[in-house]
This record gives sequence, C-alpha cells and structure tokens, in this order.
Amino acid sequence: MSLRILLQEHPRVIVLASERHALVFRHSQSSVNTALDGALEAVNNSSSVPKCVVEFTTLKAMDLSGYRSLREPGIHGTLGLINIGADNFLCVISAAVRVATVRPDENVQKILSVEFCSSPVADFDHQLNDDINQSQTPYSSSEEYIYGYGQDAHEPALNHPCLELRKILSGGTFYYSTDFDLTNRLQDRLSEGSAFDIDSLDEEFLWNAYMIDPLIRFRSRLSQNEKAALDHSRMLTSAIRGFVMTITIAAAASPLRRLKSNFPSSLTVLSRLSCRRAGTRFNSRGIDDDGYVANFVESEAVLWHPSGLCFSHGIADSDIFSVQVRGSVPIFWEQMTGLLPNQQKIQITRSPEATQSAFNKHFDYLELAYGAVHILNLMSAAKPGEVELTARYQQHVRRSPLNQTAGSVGVAENRLLTTQFDFHAETKGPGGYEAASMIRRLIQDRADSFAYLLCDFTNKSRATDIDIRSNGSCRQESIVILQQEGVFRTNCLDCLDRTNLIQTIISQMALELFLGHRSERAAAEFWMRHASLWADNGDVGTYYPDS
Repeated sequence: MSLRILLQEHPRVIVLASERHALVFRHSQSSVNTALDGALEAVNNSSSVPKCVVEFTTLKAMDLSGYRSLREPGIHGTLGLINIGADNFLCVISAAVRVATVRPDENVQKILSVEFCSSPVADFDHQLNDDINQSQTPYSSSEEYIYGYGQDAHEPALNHPCLELRKILSGGTFYYSTDFDLTNRLQDRLSEGSAFDIDSLDEEFLWNAYMIDPLIRFRSRLSQNEKAALDHSRMLTSAIRGFVMTITIAAAASPLRRLKSNFPSSLTVLSRLSCRRAGTRFNSRGIDDDGYVANFVESEAVLWHPSGLCFSHGIADSDIFSVQVRGSVPIFWEQMTGLLPNQQKIQITRSPEATQSAFNKHFDYLELAYGAVHILNLMSAAKPGEVELTARYQQHVRRSPLNQTAGSVGVAENRLLTTQFDFHAETKGPGGYEAASMIRRLIQDRADSFAYLLCDFTNKSRATDIDIRSNGSCRQESIVILQQEGVFRTNCLDCLDRTNLIQTIISQMALELFLGHRSERAAAEFWMRHASLWADNGDVGTYYPDS
C-alpha cells in the first residue's frame, strides 16, 4: 500500500495520507503538550527538545486544498521521528522491494532508501525527489549524497543533518513487513490473535525503536477504533536488520512428494541481528553487563507447502520451522585491529569472577526464550588467542547454574551443553569444507531431541473473522503438531563464515528430520538451493555492514 506525503507551507504541516486517513505532523514552539479529543499529542515530553504535535484523523475531516505532494511517487511508511538540534525530522521509506513471502499474505520488503523530512524548516525539501532516490540503490559516498540532487558540484551544498543515518538505513540490510510482526519468530507469534500486533514488537530486534517509540506512545492514547484504523493504514513501520529471502520450490521439485499439489512451495531464511550490542567488526566483541553479546543473530528457516484446496478463497497449509542463534563468545574481551590478516591481538578484559554474572544472564535469557541450549564452539585449538577464549568459555559453562538443573521428574537435566569443533583443523584436509559435515555425528542426538516446529494453518472463511489489521485478509487458525524444544548457539571468532556453514548443516539436519518423519527425501537440487540461500545469508555485509 503506497502512501502520499503532503506538505502545507504556511503554517508548515506534513501529512501522511492513506486512502481514508491522515497522520498529521505539526512543529510546535510551545513547551506545553496539547491534546484534542485524545487524538492530538506532543510526542516529545522533554522541554529541552523540539515539540512535534501529531494528529490522526480522517481525510474527510481535512481540507487539503493548500497542500502539495512532497514526493512523487509515494512512500511506504514511516520509521519514526528523530530530533537533531532544534529540528524534528520524520523518517519515511522512499523505496523498497519485496524479497520474501514467508506464507501467503506474509510479505517482507527490503528498504532501499529513506528520506528525512523536517517538520519546522523547508531547507531540505528539494532533496526528496532527486536523482539518488530514482535510482533506488544505496549510494557509496557523502559526496554522492550532497551533490546528487541536480546541483552543480561546484555550488555550495547543504549537508543534511541526517546524512549518516540515511546512509545506514539505505544500505540494503534493513527489512520490514506490514503483514506480520517481523521482530518475532513464528513460534512466538502463533498465539497472537492477528497477523500483526504493534504492541508485541521485540525491541531486541527492533532497530527503529528509538524513532518509532514516540508514535507508538501516541497510538496508545487513541481509542480502539482509531488504533485499528491507524494499524490498517500501514503508516507505522517496524524494521529489523539482517537478512530475509524466499526461494520458490516448483511443485515437481518439492521434497514433499506424497502431498499432491500443483502449487509451488517456498523456503525462507530470516536472520535478525540484535540491536543491543551492535558495532563494527573489531570494535564490537564479547558481552556487556546486561548479558547482551556482539553480533547476536536469530535465524529461522520456514518451509511452506500447500497441501490442499479447502474453499474457493482459502487453502490449508503446513509449516516446518527451525530456529538457531549465533553470537560472540559471551565473556568480556576485545580485539585490537592490525594491518595484517589474523594478526589482531585478543585480550580478555575481566576476571572470571567479574564475568560470571553477565554470562549467566545471557544463557538464562536463551534458556527462557528457546529452551535447552547447545553451544557449538568452532574456534581453533591451535591459535593462542582462540585457545584462551575457549578455555575461559568452558570455565564459565562449568560454573553456569544451567549446567545441572533438576528435571521435571527429579532427574538431573543438563540445560547447557557444549561441543568443541575446531573448524579449521577439521576442514584443512583434502575434503575441504565438505569435512565440516563431520559435526553431524557429534550433535545428531541433540538435534533429534530439539526437533522443530510443525504446524497446520487453516484459513477461516467466515466474513466475521476478517481482521481489519490484516488488510482484509482472513485470519489463520494454527494447530501445533510439534514444537522445537531447544536451540544451537554457534560461534567462531567473528561468527561469520565458519558459523554460517555449520548453521547451514544444522538447518539441513532439521529438514531431513522432518522429511524422515514423513518418509520423504529431498533431491540434490533442493539441497543445492538450500545451501545457496544460506550462503547468501552468511554475507559479511549482513552482520558487520558498517565495517
């Protein structure tokens, strides 16, 4: 759904307009919040920052005769508001492309470019329709940004205050969906009553939380009908960072041959990078005091298959889902950058006693979110720095309360296991990276016990069950057949190539387990496409895009 962005010059007002409703932004010099019928609020509460008064109303209630379009074509939603100096800027998505369809009516878009519109001043309005946006590709330099608006390169250019933020958000690593909550994995959103609920967003993976929070607080003051209308307008957008892609599996190539269907299947990989401890490659390592680790990524693979036609406007489908995580070694350490590859010195910066509390917080969170945790440590057993990290890692695992936890029937159950697998040593022989598959024999039993999520989804056909927040589409009832009971946490030093290859193998193991339960077997072509999808997921630019 494309939205219009409109501008009134005097007094200056910015409007986001859908087919029926409008979200209105007015700059206010007053330090006093004002309200009108519960629909008008100053979204900034601090007197030290500029005020932006927001109103949600119907288009019929507005006189748009004095407004002009601020950008052609339209926009795809807003990521929120940001204050810089004395100015308020509204961030809008100006270009996006669909990259995934997890299930029918669950689409994911990649953000290609964003724009920042100032609510109090017109200095940057001319930048909204120039060459860089029409290309719909990320730009490579500040100069391209400054002089890319039809200006002569020799003329003085006005440097946009949101330049660096715009470059990051337009870099091709951010994704959003207006159909469902992209910040939460499938297993967590099965119990939700609608496909999309802005109140349940997971802030660990919500990269625009700071900008969208004022608008979410504004939304909380609206009536239930106004909230539903605002959600239906698709104006407020939640963004994740990472990787999302769907590949289509033709019916003839489907691994589920026993389920007769002429419709294609789909395989999707979604990886969400945590925003809690983000940073560049060598400057963001280890853990913090709250238990968050650098380069923490939650990845899920979803296989969707149409299994039969139920009604003329509805189908029944089933999903297999598996999730795994990666993250930096969860102790306090850092790495000095060096000029030569593999010459960056590793330094542990805290004692074991000062580290254990943060370590326990990290794994308590993982156990609460995913169940039992199995650590796969792929670091070298020969390189001194990695050997030191591994030794400390194992020491903290032994001291973890999860290492021995009483089970439900009084039998001790280990909720935190670890496997050491020297990736480089195992793959340096003639077999190359193919030898990495030897890890299967070390984790097969654990993979079997963790299982996967298997659900049946049936579209309701009754008109009374249509949810306005689902854009008129039918809600889905889910029947959970099997749940995933644990997670593999994989790491190497950077959590990049080595980690991604092992995660590819784990994903294949989960799919093979599912197919085996149905006495099915995938062809070599399916596994080649599966591996290619995971290879794209492992691109260094996805997880250290700012390095």
